[in-house]
Amino acid sequence: MIGISLLAMLLRCWDLSAIAVEHFDEGVYASNLWFTADEGYRYPDRHLYAPPLLPTLIEWSLLIFGQASWVPALPSLVAGICTIPLIWWMGRKLGGPLCGLSAAILLATNDVHILYSRTALTEAVLCFFMLLSVSLAHCTCLEQNAEARFSKRSIMLALLSGLMAGLAWLTKYNGWLSLAVIISGSTGWALFSRLPLRQWKWLILHWLLIVGVAFFLWLPYMISLDEFGGYSAVAANHRQYFGGLGEWLPALQWQIFNQYELSSWTSIAGLLCVGFLTWNRSALVRIIPAINTKMISPSGCWLLASWCIGLSVAIPLYHAYPRLVVPWWIGICLLGGLMAAKLPVVQASSLSNLQTEKQTGWKPVLPYFGFIILSLLTLSGPIMQAPAWENRTELKSIAEKDVQRAGVIAQLAGFRENEVIFYVYGEPAIFYHISAQNRLVGPIGHLDFALPAARNTKVPTFLITGPHAEESSLFHEQWEKLGNEFELIKTEQAPSSRFVQLNNEKVIQQSEPDSYRLYQLKSL
Repeated sequence: MIGISLLAMLLRCWDLSAIAVEHFDEGVYASNLWFTADEGYRYPDRHLYAPPLLPTLIEWSLLIFGQASWVPALPSLVAGICTIPLIWWMGRKLGGPLCGLSAAILLATNDVHILYSRTALTEAVLCFFMLLSVSLAHCTCLEQNAEARFSKRSIMLALLSGLMAGLAWLTKYNGWLSLAVIISGSTGWALFSRLPLRQWKWLILHWLLIVGVAFFLWLPYMISLDEFGGYSAVAANHRQYFGGLGEWLPALQWQIFNQYELSSWTSIAGLLCVGFLTWNRSALVRIIPAINTKMISPSGCWLLASWCIGLSVAIPLYHAYPRLVVPWWIGICLLGGLMAAKLPVVQASSLSNLQTEKQTGWKPVLPYFGFIILSLLTLSGPIMQAPAWENRTELKSIAEKDVQRAGVIAQLAGFRENEVIFYVYGEPAIFYHISAQNRLVGPIGHLDFALPAARNTKVPTFLITGPHAEESSLFHEQWEKLGNEFELIKTEQAPSSRFVQLNNEKVIQQSEPDSYRLYQLKSL
């Protein structure tokens, strides 16, 4: 398991210099540090995108570890790596040692999970807390006995499960799904196990503990939303991405395409590793004597079924953002591990046992060499720069060039190079990168600052626009009136990474590079 965790760390931390804030939401989450108390220490309207936990973790990461381009992704990197031993633990509880190992290998080499572990987005952190909450709830179910007696251990497990569910909820608005998985899965288990009334009471009281702790953790944030229109404002924003049953099949097709586009030989190598382990499980007995243990947890299976079926139905109800599928992969990796542990490979195992008894010299170690070769094959993804390891520093480079060009213009006008003001129209990632260079910059969704009555400084002032301005009807409307107030300084083309392109469900082929323009506001 240590080797699998190290492999997961290597795959996720490969070429950290290629990681930088690029996605729109990454810029929103990573920008807490650049706002004052009057601005709420947060990007405008950040509450519409995510609760505060991840932005706070990113903020503290920047304060502690500095402003290297990969630091905003640090919470996701840590969460993504820690999810590997966690899914191994859950897999062992679910279906034995081979189930745990197989699930860990599948997730450690999963391109999509690797990709989102290398971003400043919510998915990796959400998956960690969701899986930990469900795993602790599973352990709670395992504590139930015929007498249905309460124990300090079962109560503590339920409280911790609720705590993790609350943290998942504070990471992403759909973090409550861990509660849905726990209640629906354990209900199915209780019904089909025909639990007596006293055990039902035991289960319901533990549900109340889990839900109560999670809601208690969520409640202060929900109350804080009142100043922004309450949770109804958040729900209204999310409704625009809800396609419903009418769009379910097209969204499913796009999600399948998305996962295909984001995958590489790394995921295939992980699958081959699991197959190789399953076929040669008798060789593993020397290392893990309990590898052939025929155990299965009914409550765990019901929780897993709830996770996989629930997300399979729910995800295509929404716009086909690739990131929505990341939690689904957690369940699928567990399911794959369970299938690997329970596959009927009696004949193969018997043959392998017979061969192992007869082999001498170097032949008994062939299975280990085969596994090592397949493990090395997982490195094909980063070596070939598959989407998970694609260089995402284009916007960082553009921001640095804009700051340099604006500094030269400021010096020619008699100002210091840092005596400039930037306004960034609808590009939070650009805003983040300019702020990280200690320049005065404001995120905007209008051009009102260019109105003569709004000008109160002679400091060189610049506007940066990108694809989001091009898509804004308000921008084009105001540009017709105020465009003459600006002088175009430069235009630069930058291709988006594949995972950013796939946020647009109409993108099948690699899209054309986006244009980013630097303007200077003319003097009155």
